Amino acid sequence: MKLGAYYWSGWYSMEGHGLRERLLDEFPDREPVWGWVSGTVSDMETEIKIAKGGGLDFFAFDWYYPMAEDKYSPMNDCVDLYLKAKNRDEMEFCLLVANHDSFRIFRKDWEAVVDLWIPYLKSDRAVKIDGKPLIIFFAGLTECLGGSAAVRECMDYFHAKAKEAGLAGVFVASCMFPDSVKAKEQIETGRDEGYDGFTGYNYIDGYHYTGPEPYIHTYAELADRHVNAWDRFAEYSPLPYLPIVTCGWDCRPWEPADGSPHRSFYYPDRTPKQVYEFITKAKEWTEKNASKTANEKIVMLYAWNEMGEGGYLMPTKGDPGLYLDAVKRAKG
Repeated sequence: MKLGAYYWSGWYSMEGHGLRERLLDEFPDREPVWGWVSGTVSDMETEIKIAKGGGLDFFAFDWYYPMAEDKYSPMNDCVDLYLKAKNRDEMEFCLLVANHDSFRIFRKDWEAVVDLWIPYLKSDRAVKIDGKPLIIFFAGLTECLGGSAAVRECMDYFHAKAKEAGLAGVFVASCMFPDSVKAKEQIETGRDEGYDGFTGYNYIDGYHYTGPEPYIHTYAELADRHVNAWDRFAEYSPLPYLPIVTCGWDCRPWEPADGSPHRSFYYPDRTPKQVYEFITKAKEWTEKNASKTANEKIVMLYAWNEMGEGGYLMPTKGDPGLYLDAVKRAKG
């Protein structure tokens, strides 16, 4: 089993989903052991060393299409710091294209953004599936690119450009949660649009929830939700699926302190033991469904450092390493 963890690099700012006051004041246990500032090559070298020691094989760096004229976004610094790290050979990497909200990629941008991705895909440290570098899309591209036929056209272009660059192609995975009713239809659409496989970023429930139902749920419920989704892929998908394990979700630090409106369900009772059991389930699933997953038996973990959303694995002042130890033990 090969384990990859999503890595978000938005901690440079007090704006948006950054260092909000509620996170700092009410959830001090989530502060990384080295502090909130982590923006140097040396910092990245430390993270690589700790992550590798905890059983992780690669980081999937959240990457945002830079809308600025100079095509720069500080949220993409993490992958460039990784590429400069002296110990980068200890881990591999891929990109998670965070094509959502104000970072959506439209048809007019496609050729330009492919040119930005190719150098990363050519790195000798790029994660590969069947010899092709992996790239993951957070959200579907259908609406932004102008329909399913346009998505297929863009994927064909992407593969062609990768081959022109000397690669065997590219393995494009789409994040998807298969609906219990429309799973077959959703998966077939993704296949027809030219994706090479599927995975997820996280599978949380009750997003933007405002109803009267209790919004605090158990981590066991969250794990069951995932297993059900994995099994839908096993039943319906002709393409490889990389199981996603959401290692925690409690995003109160990024929500109004008065609890209204509730943004999502929370699962605050997670423990290292539960995370260990969850990853073990994913390992068993990949072995049982070997023909339905990648030959490399990749499992994605949410996440390395999503402290604001409660899905972190990196050592913090409240947890100096028990969750990473659980990851290492589950991997075996």
